[in-house]
Amino acid sequence: MKSRIALGAGAGLAGGLIAAFILWILGIKGHEGQIASPITLLSHLVGSSNLAAGGLVLIVVGTAVGALFGVLYTAIGLRRESAAWWATLYGIVWWIVGWFAVMPPPLRLAPWEAVKAPALFQLAVAGLLACLGFGTALAGAFTLFGHVEGSTSEARLRAARGGMPSNGALSAGRR
Repeated sequence: MKSRIALGAGAGLAGGLIAAFILWILGIKGHEGQIASPITLLSHLVGSSNLAAGGLVLIVVGTAVGALFGVLYTAIGLRRESAAWWATLYGIVWWIVGWFAVMPPPLRLAPWEAVKAPALFQLAVAGLLACLGFGTALAGAFTLFGHVEGSTSEARLRAARGGMPSNGALSAGRR
């Protein structure tokens, strides 16, 4: 289990770097025409307006959220083959959770306002792209390095069968 948590933390670190890069290169056009970086919204969580502070927040949160995915991956018994789908869904869920955590209080409980305001819509799309990038990093790591045997029930079935598949020849017990 520890290896999957470490895998999740490593993938979350990579995903946090990818998400920070996405939010760093995207620009949001404000009401007065100024271009702002969406990562500055994250830096306000630690009382700063610096891009590096926003990136650091995103990397730290990404590492923790990736480790949480490793815990869920182990607890649920996910298989490596379905890790990409679950990691993508996990990234989308964190996009929704992130909206409620990061947005200022008047907009926090009214996400439908983003459809009406172009700047908020751009911010929502930037956040979605960042979370999908994060999910892609998780998906890649768990698809490549995840445990092959996802559930203990499959392992029990394989052990009960004797381990080796039959080639159709009669064994000593079947003669």
